[in-house]
Amino acid sequence: MLRQTNFSADLILVCNSLDAGGIERVVSTLANSWAGGGRKICVITLHDRRRFYALDPAIHHVVIDRAGLNRLADLLRWIAARLRSDRPARFWLLGAVIGALYNLSYKRLYRTYSAIVYAGESFLLRRALNRVRSPLIVSLGTPINIITLRACRGMERRVIISERNDPRRLSRFKNWDVLARKLYNRADLVTANTRGALRDMSEFVEARKLAFVPNPLELAKGNGDKKPVAEAPPTRVPSPFILNVARLVDDKAHEILLDAFAILSAELDGWRLSIVGDGRLEADLRMQAEDLGISERVDWHGVVCDPYAFYHNADIFALPSRIEGMPNALLEAMSCGLPVIVSDGAPGPLELVEDGVSGLIVPVNDAKALAAAFRRLANDPQLCSRLGNAARERVAEYELPRALAQWESVIGLPTLAGEVV
Repeated sequence: MLRQTNFSADLILVCNSLDAGGIERVVSTLANSWAGGGRKICVITLHDRRRFYALDPAIHHVVIDRAGLNRLADLLRWIAARLRSDRPARFWLLGAVIGALYNLSYKRLYRTYSAIVYAGESFLLRRALNRVRSPLIVSLGTPINIITLRACRGMERRVIISERNDPRRLSRFKNWDVLARKLYNRADLVTANTRGALRDMSEFVEARKLAFVPNPLELAKGNGDKKPVAEAPPTRVPSPFILNVARLVDDKAHEILLDAFAILSAELDGWRLSIVGDGRLEADLRMQAEDLGISERVDWHGVVCDPYAFYHNADIFALPSRIEGMPNALLEAMSCGLPVIVSDGAPGPLELVEDGVSGLIVPVNDAKALAAAFRRLANDPQLCSRLGNAARERVAEYELPRALAQWESVIGLPTLAGEVV
């Protein structure tokens, strides 16, 4: 932990890190906006291995000291790796029996790992919270919410948690699902950035504790017209392009995006595909592009500081995700007047995108349908303009001043002296 003396704050924000990500973007935007307005803000993160978002120097930033916990986690990961490497399949005679024992031991090991990590992080977070005097604590993200609720038990503070993803996704991670259902109702208030998430959480959280808060984002800069900017996509020649901004992980369905683009390879031979973001699947996706014969027309940009450089120059924005909460990238693209395509597998975006009105919706995991949507937009500039204009109007409630005001009202942030309300 950054060694600091006791500090008094109007609000403590708790999240995993300040790395590139949607939650991190929301936390940094909230913290910087409030600090810039004269509020005393504390941000607590569990680690600081890679910092992408900067905080105002006036913000009191505390990083949890997880050195001992990390060593224990490394030991458990090493044991898990040995179990994986010594797969019982080589024992052909007792394969079924040993396989069952392997699966059981690995699952128990994972549960043990999760329990130890959650307990350790809750203890460390509680110790950090005790050093900061503040009546209000807000945590963001499912694991952090669980850790924070455990850490704050018995404290006389108002604790607010914010679910930033599709709660149905928790069913894929039984530990999170069970813990969320057990602990979320302990919070004084449970917020979400989609109304669908609130409906889902009403199964295990009292209705009076649920509230909607939008992602507070600085949306489109300028009027959305195409213009040269410092981080404009460096294509070989000026070309129309389809844009995707997302982490390179399975939930984002980049392999479907590549398949769809390959289907139209000959038909839209002047078009390119720009992918902004990084992640563990990058090598696999690059190999897929090679196998599909489209690698020369796919631009991989990694994480960028100013995504608006791409939104202002793109022609179509595509987010065929399998699961989403309320993606910042979609809000940004719509605020720039881009025609957007989303899948019907992600409930969050469907609260913004009405098919044929403010964007196009395609079936999840359907490369042919996605390709057809690309074709439709590429061949109909008037449709693109109409969808883009409607998209810009649809995301007005997420503009920073309006979103900040709603956050302050919902969480009960006291009004500053002299502030107009």
